[in-house]
Amino acid sequence: MIGYQLVQDQRLKLNITPELKQSIHILSLSGYELMQYLQEQALENPVLELASTMEFEVSRRRKARGNLVVQDPFWNVKQAQDTMEAKLESQLRLLSLPSEVYQTASFMAGNLSDDGYLDIVLADIGSQLNVSDAVVLKALDQLQSLEPAGIGGRNLRECLLLQITRDPEADPFAYEIVNRYLSELGNDNVGRIVADLKISKDQAMTATRYIRSLNPRPGLAIGAFEEQYIVPDAVIEGQGDHFMVSLHPSSAPRISINNEYREWVKLEQSAEAVSYVDHCLKSALWISRSIEMRKMTLLKVIYAMMEEQRGFLTGGVKGLIPMTLSTISSRLDMHESTVSRAVHDKFLLTPHGVFPLKYFFSAGLSTSDGGSASSRKVKARIKELIDSENKTSPYSDQKIVNLLFTEGVRLSRRTVTKYREELKILSSSSRRRTI
Repeated sequence: MIGYQLVQDQRLKLNITPELKQSIHILSLSGYELMQYLQEQALENPVLELASTMEFEVSRRRKARGNLVVQDPFWNVKQAQDTMEAKLESQLRLLSLPSEVYQTASFMAGNLSDDGYLDIVLADIGSQLNVSDAVVLKALDQLQSLEPAGIGGRNLRECLLLQITRDPEADPFAYEIVNRYLSELGNDNVGRIVADLKISKDQAMTATRYIRSLNPRPGLAIGAFEEQYIVPDAVIEGQGDHFMVSLHPSSAPRISINNEYREWVKLEQSAEAVSYVDHCLKSALWISRSIEMRKMTLLKVIYAMMEEQRGFLTGGVKGLIPMTLSTISSRLDMHESTVSRAVHDKFLLTPHGVFPLKYFFSAGLSTSDGGSASSRKVKARIKELIDSENKTSPYSDQKIVNLLFTEGVRLSRRTVTKYREELKILSSSSRRRTI
């Protein structure tokens, strides 16, 4: 017979409190995201007060130099630029096109890639807009007549042909070469072009130079691209073996507690109001502690990273050594997840430029002396070898393997190919140039 009874059971269980979740979240934020987060918290919490980065900088500079007039940063904001679609539509409006043709061409202009190519199938455009094939072709013709030349091409061949057709000074053999021998042109197979078109090698080379002067990405000439600015979360300064790590003001914001609310709580008010203000005070104090813990953790992690990568401070990327999250976590007696959150989406200003903190973590590759080399160092060396090669006889991936082996780095050809593609470098056949 099954019965029911009450039994006491004692267990240990790990719970993450909302405050701890908030502290972990604050640690993972970049400096810019942290400022946005604190501004939102300050709007919701009347007790919390936040000094802006600009105010902090003005205060610091005034202490250093006396009175200082600081220009409003909004004066430096650029005016919004028209998009590629808007610029093309402004040209279409000047053509006095029939309504259906204009709407179809406008639809195409809004669906171009950043490079200016039309990737949509014409039949799909007709069915989606419910217009005839004749209207679609007329709209495509009008779109491709706009500036810059080559806009609206459906592939590289059509893009180049549009530019050649509209150029009154185009090379006489350029159209035929692009139309029939684009793949041979890409592989520098001038011999077949000379044989098939029955022209001299000089004529083929002249046409080739003209074709390479054309713009394969006309959309970039009229596209509106916002400049991306990186504000480093930390700055490292040093000479020789000595260095100092400091946080950027955005990563060390100044927050304070409004004392008027502290005094207000002491007065006899309604229980509900006192409870609300007390909750706001506790929340503000915890945020203040979380900011301080974030600051200490960041400084510890970055300092430990640079202790490991002292070779980078003196020699740049060539001085990088293999380093993993476990290397830093063991050095600091800190959990790997904490180190991972500390370096997430954060940047470091060094004497050699601005680098993401994750850049300094890389796997190790074995060397002939039994040691290891950073994969980033090897990538940099591969780029150096390719930059210094003879362009008429570029290094193959296997040749690069052999060169690295003489320097003590053991890599397979597949790994070199992988690294070369990650560096966005073409194969040896595509890099070859004929003089």
